[in-house]
Amino acid sequence: MSGARRIGAVAWLELLRLFRSRIAITLLLVVPALQVLLFGYAIRPTEGAITVAIAASAPADAAAVARSLDRTPHLQLVRRDGKPGTAEAAVRAHQALVGIELPERASFANPTAGIHPARIIVDTSNAVLTAGTVPAIEAAYWRALAEREGVADTGPGYRIEQLYNPDARADWTFLPALIGVTMMISMIMLGTLSLAREREAGTWEALLSLPLSSAEILIGKLAPYVVIGSAQGGLVLAVGIGLFGLPARGDVAALILLLPLFAGAHLALGVAIAARAATQLAALQGAVAFYLPAMLLSGFLYPFETLPRWAQALGQIFPLTHFIRAARGVLLRGDGGRVVALEAWPILAFLAVALGVALLAQRRRLS
Repeated sequence: MSGARRIGAVAWLELLRLFRSRIAITLLLVVPALQVLLFGYAIRPTEGAITVAIAASAPADAAAVARSLDRTPHLQLVRRDGKPGTAEAAVRAHQALVGIELPERASFANPTAGIHPARIIVDTSNAVLTAGTVPAIEAAYWRALAEREGVADTGPGYRIEQLYNPDARADWTFLPALIGVTMMISMIMLGTLSLAREREAGTWEALLSLPLSSAEILIGKLAPYVVIGSAQGGLVLAVGIGLFGLPARGDVAALILLLPLFAGAHLALGVAIAARAATQLAALQGAVAFYLPAMLLSGFLYPFETLPRWAQALGQIFPLTHFIRAARGVLLRGDGGRVVALEAWPILAFLAVALGVALLAQRRRLS
């Protein structure tokens, strides 16, 4: 029997066993479906997300500020004419994210009132949520001041053109990366659980006793998962394009060809982790210890360019970093196969190292 037929026989047996496993079906179908729904529908900025309270001793001052902020998107005024101190109190009581305290102005009734700046109190316990709020309020302030003093710009001004994602849709940013995240988690878990379970049951050693090499057994067992993982990634890609309107401007075929390589790299990693671990629990801990840093340092949760230099250097190790670049490039920026190929080389190198570690670990265990 040729090596290809032996690998095919192992792959067929593994495929039959895979479809009898509820855990495998859950990882392959249920988890990706939940991730697509959550990131596709829930991760979308909405109007009125930032609540603002205004306090002033003069109702006219509060009304003027309220009119300026009403023209600013993503701000929701929950209190417009509170007494001095109530805006800050609203922020501290978690009733508003931003409080604006307007100072008392000198008047005939209060000639001794000094010149004090307005106070803007921001709840930065969620800094990501309120990061753009202060610049928006400052822009509204200067616009109102220019209009009041009659120095508002009446010229042609400027026009902002946003390329690739003109509506700044957050789901368009997350969904290309979600293809890789879904495949990464599923493939690592399945590769880890498959080998760890068979080693604890003793069936892995029985396979190694057959007239097959370790490489043939390993490739045969990984092949069905590579096919299924690629189909899983293709399904998420199709949902993103069909349901959420991802533009898919570039070479989608090249991105699809990258899916088996990306799936194989993480399957090989899962097997390598399981080969080094003594139990299924230890193998799962090793899998989590890999994919959590990968999600943090790949550009999925935080922009890669904003990471420190050392974190960017570490992030280059993870295949997810290169897949996200390729996916966003193809789907949003219209990149071609050349860009995908450049990102495929680091993934291929990672696959070779993971396979080598897995085979070496199995030989040491047998010896």
